[in-house]
Amino acid sequence: MGRVITIELFGVPRLRAHRDSITVEAGSLGEAFRALGVACPALDPTVVQEGRLRSHYLVAVNGLHLTADPTTPLAEGDVVVVLSAEAGG
Repeated sequence: MGRVITIELFGVPRLRAHRDSITVEAGSLGEAFRALGVACPALDPTVVQEGRLRSHYLVAVNGLHLTADPTTPLAEGDVVVVLSAEAGG
């Protein structure tokens, strides 16, 4: 089974999900995306779809690196931050 991780939502994902974070069990980024879509149906298919992140969004794992590769392994306690690449300045 997966590891307990936290997904933090910012920008459009936070507005659509009506929450700022969620805790799920996932062993990979793809599993985390699928769990996020199940827990927050408003994000599927607009933010996540079929275990993948849509192209208008970015993910930072533990604030160390950006990736959207669903095969990225996750460890217990990891924090995955999802933000909208649409947010302009």
